[in-house]
Amino acid sequence: MKITEKDIFNFVYYPDLVKEEIKAFLVTIENSSDAIAFYKELKSDLENSLTAGIKKKIADKIKSYLPINIIELHPLKEPKVKKENGSRLAAASTTELKPKMTTKTFVDNEKEYLIKVLNYGETTKVFVFSTKDEVVRDFDIVIEPHNLKYHLEDNSEPLKIERSIEPEKIQLQLS
Repeated sequence: MKITEKDIFNFVYYPDLVKEEIKAFLVTIENSSDAIAFYKELKSDLENSLTAGIKKKIADKIKSYLPINIIELHPLKEPKVKKENGSRLAAASTTELKPKMTTKTFVDNEKEYLIKVLNYGETTKVFVFSTKDEVVRDFDIVIEPHNLKYHLEDNSEPLKIERSIEPEKIQLQLS
């Protein structure tokens, strides 16, 4: 009986593919074979998930690598302000803030995350919230269409950008 490297590999990863006589022999030498021990250790290492730090290092080195947990957030449709009885409000009755302040809200499809973008003059603040009241840790924010990418350790403080931006879509990349 001839046992190949592929038989040993299949014995560890896909035991159903190994012929019964080969499987019976490999079971008897399982504890003394370096090749079987090698593939078992490799399989064990592959089954353990990568740490967030390792995933970030991989993503930084390989441009085509994207983290598994990417959440797309789209603008929330805000209701339009109705004019009372179709009439216009007098100019004296409206107050316009100087500098100008605008806000835009973004949510994901599952409504697990909410991002509020606040533009005030030439400064933008981006607030990230979890609707489950969780602290979001070690994540990147990608702001489209500008393709601006920022890393935050957690969402306890807003992201401060020293310019006004008008995002159309935001991505959260969780590590």
